[in-house]
This record gives sequence, C-alpha cells and structure tokens, in this order.
Amino acid sequence: MNMRNNFYRLGYDFWRRTLRHYIRDDQAVKVLECGFGEGNLIQLMEAWFPSISLWGLDIDHRVMYQAQQTLHRATLLQASAESLPFPDGTFNLLISFHMIEHLPNPEKFLAEAYRVLAEGGFLVLATPNPLSIGARFMGDHWSGLIPDHVSLKPVDSWRALLNRHGFAIRRDGTTGLSGIPIFRRLPLALFNWGPLFVFGFFPWKHGEAYISISQRLA
Repeated sequence: MNMRNNFYRLGYDFWRRTLRHYIRDDQAVKVLECGFGEGNLIQLMEAWFPSISLWGLDIDHRVMYQAQQTLHRATLLQASAESLPFPDGTFNLLISFHMIEHLPNPEKFLAEAYRVLAEGGFLVLATPNPLSIGARFMGDHWSGLIPDHVSLKPVDSWRALLNRHGFAIRRDGTTGLSGIPIFRRLPLALFNWGPLFVFGFFPWKHGEAYISISQRLA
C-alpha cells in the first residue's frame, strides 16, 4: 500500500464511521455513488460493507477503465446524473462528492435522487462553498473557480434546494480552510486536516466545502 492510498484511506475513515449510522451491512441494502471518479470511495465501501450492493455512475468514460481495475463487486455505469437510469425507489443511500457543481441543472439531479431513493433513504452531498473563507481570501485565484464548476452555490441555497426537493437535512456543515494554500502545507496543514479526519465537517458556513446528510421524506 503506497503513501497516497494510505492518505486517502485515512481521509475517508470519517465516512467509514459515519455511514454505519445510516446503512446496514445487509444484502438488501443498495448504494449508488454519482460521480465515482477513480473509484476510491467505492473500493473502500466494498471492504467496509461486504454484503451491500454497490453501483457507481459517472459521465466520463475515461474514468471507467481505471476504476474497474480496482473494484470487485460494484456495477459501474456511464450516464448523466441529471437522468439516472434506475427505477423509482432503487437505493437506500446515494452519495455525491464534488459532482453536483459540475451540473448545469443541479435541481434535476436532486429530483432524480429523490426518485431513485427508497422512502427514508439518505443522500450524502459534498460541494465547494463559494462563500468560504478560502474563496473570499483567494478571490479570483480560489481553486474552486474552474470552468467546469457551473453550479457553485452558498450553503443556504443548497439547504433550500434540498428541502424543496423533499429532503430533510439530518446533519450538515462545512469543512476547514484548505482553500488557502498555506493551510495545505505543514505544519499548518495539521491544524486543518487533523480535525477533519476526526469530525469530517463542522457546524459553520465558512469552510471550504458544504457537506450534508439528508433523508428522503415520503
């Protein structure tokens, strides 16, 4: 196991601990990750939850081959998150880390997420926060300002959209100060990443990324 893999496993350990509160390790449980990228999270979930059924969806065909080399059980599909190719009520958990900001119509994704989740299912969402301290400090040089990020929204806007599309927010907040380069370098990086490895995110609006865990209502 190389240092990079050890680092991302450590970074995801918060989710190992957290997701156990929202899903069982049971054959009946079905989980979808939208925007799986290199497949790091799905690979870890195969180990964390050996009995659940896993799907991954990404619109970029180039990542499909790379992810397939490391996955053993997950089913991968190439499709748009704005039109999910699944029947109503298929999944118990839908995860989307830093994907929704790439969508021209994120409302379509939230409507689709509601549709494909079973009643009581959970949506886990992460997206850059354009009103973070990092964004304000860095201005036009903020790392979140890239052409592909066409749907950057502040915390309150995401909260309103989630509520409007039938989700009750069970826990949300933002991360740390990684948008400021000095907080990505030692020794200050320890003050940023250390607490995140333990707590994942915090109940404030000024961190680099917004994260929410929401439940689909009837």
